[in-house]
Order: sequence, then C-alpha cells, then structure tokens
Amino acid sequence: MMQEKDEGSDARVIDLEPDSEFRFEVDFKTQIQIKILKGTAEIFGTELAEGVEYSFSGRKAAVYTWHGCSLEARGTFLVEYTANETPMTSYLNTHLAIQQLRSTAKASNELGPRVLVIGPHDVGKTSLCKIMASYAFRQGEKPLYVSLDTAEGSITMPGAVTATAISHLIDIEEGFGSSATTAASMGSTTMPLAYYYGYESPSENVKMYKLVVSRLARTVKSRLAADPESRTSGIIIDTSGLIDPIGYELIQHAIDEFSVNVVVVLGHERLYSDMTKIYKDQNNISIVKLNKSGGVVERDKQFKIQLQRSKIQEYFYGTSKCELSPYSMLVNFNDINVWRVGEAIAPSSALPIGMESKDNETEVVKVDSYDMCLHSIMAILNADDSEHDNKLLESSVVGFIYISDVNEDKKKMTVLSPSPGRLPRRHVLMGAFKWMET
Repeated sequence: MMQEKDEGSDARVIDLEPDSEFRFEVDFKTQIQIKILKGTAEIFGTELAEGVEYSFSGRKAAVYTWHGCSLEARGTFLVEYTANETPMTSYLNTHLAIQQLRSTAKASNELGPRVLVIGPHDVGKTSLCKIMASYAFRQGEKPLYVSLDTAEGSITMPGAVTATAISHLIDIEEGFGSSATTAASMGSTTMPLAYYYGYESPSENVKMYKLVVSRLARTVKSRLAADPESRTSGIIIDTSGLIDPIGYELIQHAIDEFSVNVVVVLGHERLYSDMTKIYKDQNNISIVKLNKSGGVVERDKQFKIQLQRSKIQEYFYGTSKCELSPYSMLVNFNDINVWRVGEAIAPSSALPIGMESKDNETEVVKVDSYDMCLHSIMAILNADDSEHDNKLLESSVVGFIYISDVNEDKKKMTVLSPSPGRLPRRHVLMGAFKWMET
C-alpha cells in the first residue's frame, strides 16, 4: 500500500518561469504532493486548480506553465528538476492545426481528423495524445481516444486495445484510470470499448493483433457515425512503439483501418522520412514531425512490470480517491467457458521449405485443464452462449476477472470480480497476463 504523507519532508516552493516545467519521477511505494500557490499550470494538458493538493505515486510527469507559476512540492522524489526548453509550443501549434480540421469538418458535417501518433518506445506518445485530447476537450470537443498499446493498459487493462470518448477532463492524479475503474465497478455503460488481445507486444501474434485492431476500428467508425459531437471531433490514436518491419506493417494497417489522415511522428527522423516516402502520393494524409520532450525518460523493464501490476490492481481495488471492494466468488467449471487463442507452433520461417504454418494464430481453443488458469487475468466476452467459436474474437469485452484459486477435485474456481452477482457472460478469453494478488 502507499505510504502516508511523510511529514518530515519539508514542503518547498518552486518558482517556474513562463514556458517552463517542473519534471518529476516518483516511486510506486512513495507518495508526493504538489500544489499550485499562484499562477496557472497543467499536467498533460489538464489544468491544475490553484490551492488544491494533488498526490502522485508511481509516476513520471511534468507540471508545465505557459505564463509562470509558484508551486509547492512535498515528499521524496526519485528525480526532480526544472527545464526551460520544452516542445510545448510545437505541441500547441499541432493541436491548433488539428482544431482547424475540426472546424472544417463541422462546416461540411464531415468526419473530423483521425490522428495517429507513432514513434519508438518511450518518446512520450501517450503524453502527447493526452495533451491533444485535453486541449480538444477544453475547446468544447469530444474526441475519441484510442489506445493500441497493449503493454500499458492506459484505459482499462494491459493486453486490450481500447477506445473511450473524452467527455470529461482527464484526471490529473490518475489519468484515465479512475473513469475506467469506476465504470467497471458500477457495471456502467461508459465502460470503455475494449477488445482483448491478451499479450504485451503486438509482435507475439501479429494476425490476432490485426484482427482486434480491425474490429475496434469498425466499432469506432460506427460510434462516430452515431454521435454527431464525436464525429466532427475525430479520433486521437496512441500506438505501441514498434518500429521494426512488423511495426511498419502495423502502422500502415492502423492507417488503413481507421482511415487516418494525420500521422504525427514523434522523436524519430528515419520513421518520419519513411512515412513521408510511403504516403507521398496520398494527398489526403499529412505527415507531421514533432520533437520529443527532454523530460521523456526510458522506463526500464521493472518500471513497466510495476505499471502493469498497478493497472491490474487498480481495476479490481480502485485508486486512493475511489476505492473499490472486489467480490470473490466460486464458479463451477461447467458454468464458464474458458478460451485461449491457439499459439502458432513455430514461426513460418522456422518450418521446412514447402510446409505451411498451421493457421491457428486466430483460432480459439477451449481450455480443459483449469490448472493453467490459476492467477490469470481473463476477459469476459460480450458473446451469447451459443456464439460460434470463430466469432468469439470479434466480441468486445464486458469486463475482466482474476482467477485466484482452482480446485480440480470440486470442479470449482475462485474468481475475483469488480462487481457482485453472477458473471454477465459465460465465455471468457485467457491471455498471457498473470498477476499475484498482494
């Protein structure tokens, strides 16, 4: 659990000049507080209220000010410093250009801009997407925020591709977490749209990843058609950070599926050059190059694992601002159908010449040995009991459960769920994510 405020660490005042930021990193085990004393400032585009104390744990972020401010910082930071060189003006200009496209879309009642943000791992893609989404919201827009990054779980759970309408300010302390978590607990209809891929990296099963991205894109397009407000606001799409040949294939797949017309390349010259070449004959696609922020740091494997664990923990137990009490229940083996996607036995390159890899990268296989389910995160699929096996992967996710115990003798398993009552559907999909409740 988080530690209590460390009263021994004195509060200190930091004065920021206009167009500068206070960058900080906090461990998962500690909690720090930041308060704006005077002036204005924002985190990822969301404005901080003056005099309100914000708490952070397990975060790397920056408090940015356009016009200068004084802030009070309290607690033990892993890293903290102020920076006067930021790319924020170029980020704002990009937002304004996208906003211009929205105005044009409104005037002609057309589809708003579909913006795809690409770049290698750890260049600040998610931060930029949040900034663009926050600025759009502050100008009265309601864009759809799409995350194709299955490692992070920025909106619901690691392993899923998701979309959510930005209909309120992104929470300063918790990002998207609070809204998705609360929605899950309330069994709310505002549960973000999600399809379960089940692995951390898209390269683990490219065919399956493409399938869930295509399915998400199709549903997002029909949502845009149905909601006039979001239609002209458009979509902002965050991506995984793969920029090898598989990554290039997946970027082009996303551009096709979401009919992307603005590609923002963050912090990578060669990727920008390659994209410009690939799309040079397509006048309807703009390729924009932006520099990464100097505050963006590479996150080590350990940090990413902790981030995943905390996202899973948050889904079931909520956050310090919105605590949840998940429900533990016994489920009979015959009341639940557990599926997994048949892993490819060997990559086709490793097979003897002339032999084809068995086409099972998107084939669902029923799990009969329930022992393998122990400590797994499972996605509950929005599919009828009679749904045909091959159609299951096209089903969206109604929620997630965790298998905390399996009793083969009694043919029962213990399931942790964010909401009470029996499971809403009997088909669940198992991925590669395991979690040990602490």
